[in-house]
Amino acid sequence: MVGISADKQASQLKFIEKYGLTYPMVPNREKDIIAAYGAQAVLGLAAQRATFLIDPGGRIAHVWPKVGIKGHVEAVVATIRRLSSEG
Repeated sequence: MVGISADKQASQLKFIEKYGLTYPMVPNREKDIIAAYGAQAVLGLAAQRATFLIDPGGRIAHVWPKVGIKGHVEAVVATIRRLSSEG
């Protein structure tokens, strides 16, 4: 798992500490990665929270385009379990 954010690295470090994240955050100030995944928000000026589940072959297996915090982890885990049992 990796997080990608257009925020400055200092802001990302505060976010990681505040929420106790255990995965790395990648700064993407140029927003090229964000744009490549179609995760830019209003007029491409910001990024929206989105989750992309990438399969072992490097393909996008599932997308949550507008992430809400409540229940999101459970939804991701359920999707991983479902996809694992299918394949």
